[in-house]
Amino acid sequence: MLNWLKRFTLSLFSDSQAKESVRYGFGGILLSSVLALIFLFLGVFAGKTVPFGAYYGGADDFRGFIYNALIGSDTAEPISVTVKDGKAEVTSGGKAVLINTFTEEDDRQKYSVNGYQLIVDSREVADIYDDFEAYCIDRDGGEEITYEEYLKLDAQNKKQYRFAVRYTGVQKVITDADAAGYADYISASGDDEAKEELKKLQDKRGELTAQEYNDGVYELYVKSYYPDVYSVTGENVPTLRTYYYRLTLKSGGKYLCLFGDMVIASFESYGGGALTFGGYYKDGNNLFANGTAEGGSGAVDKFFKALYYDGLSMLFLMELLNSITVIVFAELIIVGCMLVCYGICKFKKIKLCDTLGKSAKLVASYAHVGALLAAVAALCLGFVLKGTAVTAVTFGVFALILLVRTVILLLREAKAQPNSAEPEAGGDGD
Repeated sequence: MLNWLKRFTLSLFSDSQAKESVRYGFGGILLSSVLALIFLFLGVFAGKTVPFGAYYGGADDFRGFIYNALIGSDTAEPISVTVKDGKAEVTSGGKAVLINTFTEEDDRQKYSVNGYQLIVDSREVADIYDDFEAYCIDRDGGEEITYEEYLKLDAQNKKQYRFAVRYTGVQKVITDADAAGYADYISASGDDEAKEELKKLQDKRGELTAQEYNDGVYELYVKSYYPDVYSVTGENVPTLRTYYYRLTLKSGGKYLCLFGDMVIASFESYGGGALTFGGYYKDGNNLFANGTAEGGSGAVDKFFKALYYDGLSMLFLMELLNSITVIVFAELIIVGCMLVCYGICKFKKIKLCDTLGKSAKLVASYAHVGALLAAVAALCLGFVLKGTAVTAVTFGVFALILLVRTVILLLREAKAQPNSAEPEAGGDGD
């Protein structure tokens, strides 16, 4: 057991331990690969999340911007955030507010500081439909026509246009009369699937509120009348959430959005580039105008750090579900180094790893320790790199560790081979 532990932990640093691993079975390959995946995943996650406090502390312009909004200034009325049951009510002067510095000049004058943009809307924006405008654009000249004009074209001319949606930022209000008209359209012109869905909706109308029913009919209508809407917008019906998201794309990575269910922000800090994050409210994480007993700026800092760190468990699960990238790249690097090892041994006639099985055992004997070192590097690099750069450099460090270790070991073996005996075959064979 002690000998195995030495081989398993010291192969990256000891030639003798690495070469000894070639004599044993293939079980170590699986264990090493699994540990490498775990170390790399945890390292990348830590590298992306742990440094948040340092980046936030170094974002002087961003903090000046949020202090202006949440503590107030000579021109800006302070904003309060009160959280109950995971939902926030955002107010100013005791009244709910809508703030959009992208589109409203008065809001821009008050709240747009240091080039940052502010959006405040504590409604359920993900469930509020946008009163969007559908139109079509000529693929060659870019000329716009209305969607109604497009529908009148013959099949050949329709190919010259592409469907587009213009968000307005205005809530779509659906009356009972509107819903009745949409239902009539589906009954007359919808496909069989839409008609069947409408019938199901009408059958359970008594179980729904008027708004739920009207929204359901409107969604079916949009799907029937604008069949390309999902491919263009990524949602069945355009919502205010996506309207706001599209606005943030014009901010240059400098914005703060306070919604009723979550906060989304992007700010610049030292090292260049923007750091984007989202956080969910937690009961008790309130922020009252002019700060709390801890002081204005201290309360704001605590509020945002709590938003971020309270959401790490959910972020961890999301990253875990999307960990296919880590798995693919980690295994490609390990397999790639195994093939490099085998190729060098064949070319240099090195007997240590003259089969793929032996090459796999050798590289696997130190892959997990290399991944652990790469994970530590990821945590450190997270303080100078952001986002996907942390992932990319971590994999680069991992690949470099394995490659350098393999090449150095094989060069030493090639030099010593004329005076060395071939390693004894053992384990379960190759």
